[in-house]
Amino acid sequence: MIGTKFTMNERKNGKKGGVTEINLTPLIDVSLTLVIIFMVSFPLVMQSGINVSTPAMKKAQTQMEETELKAEINLKEDGTVELNGYVVEADSLADTLAALIESSKDKLVVVSAEPNVLHDRVVGILDQAKQLGAQQLSIIKRKK
Repeated sequence: MIGTKFTMNERKNGKKGGVTEINLTPLIDVSLTLVIIFMVSFPLVMQSGINVSTPAMKKAQTQMEETELKAEINLKEDGTVELNGYVVEADSLADTLAALIESSKDKLVVVSAEPNVLHDRVVGILDQAKQLGAQQLSIIKRKK
């Protein structure tokens, strides 16, 4: 054995052997690519158009009493929408709501829904009110 030189890919008898090392380059490339994708997409996922704060019930009740309420929307399970106690068609809701928001000094819209109403309908109404100029949005739960 003295004076003999073996390399990684040669055996004693001079034949070439298989690769005995794992190539980590593709694994590192994929990992770094995923890190970059997550870094770019994280701020987009965390953006939200609606800020939600949950005040205490007493504070919410006093705000309701003090504020001049102009637009109160109630979503029913059967698909009807009430605006300030009157049933409104879905087509005319935007026009009526825009007029109420314009005439309101606080530009407050309060939305309530029955228990089995889907969340996407509530969020859709909140988004529509925000686009029509509402500055304050509130979600309340009605007592039966």
